Amino acid sequence: MFKRIPSAPPGIVAFDAEGEITDSDYKTILIPAVETAKEALGKVRVLLRFGPAFKGYSAHAMLDDTMLGLSHWNDFERLAVVTDVDWIAHGVRLFGPLIPAKTRIFPAGAVDEAMDWVSDA
Repeated sequence: MFKRIPSAPPGIVAFDAEGEITDSDYKTILIPAVETAKEALGKVRVLLRFGPAFKGYSAHAMLDDTMLGLSHWNDFERLAVVTDVDWIAHGVRLFGPLIPAKTRIFPAGAVDEAMDWVSDA
């Protein structure tokens, strides 16, 4: 499930990923948040934190993640990923340079630094 990070400043789409992320989590939580931010701000700044409570993605959620990225290809301005989960960090390192947004990975304990970075104008 995606849980909103309440300390995020206005205009930042910030979520903790906990448990197994499913198709429903994308369709009811993350996609609407991204689309609302895009409508309000034009560009979207996202922080996703994958901590110890994160258990993985369902196959359909992985497809949803890809489709979200493709359908909003030019809508992201900054993407901060906070994680010590190796396969998440490797995926961001692999695909981050292909995304037309500033992308950065932060270690699990650096959520404040990540929030500052994603919020920076």
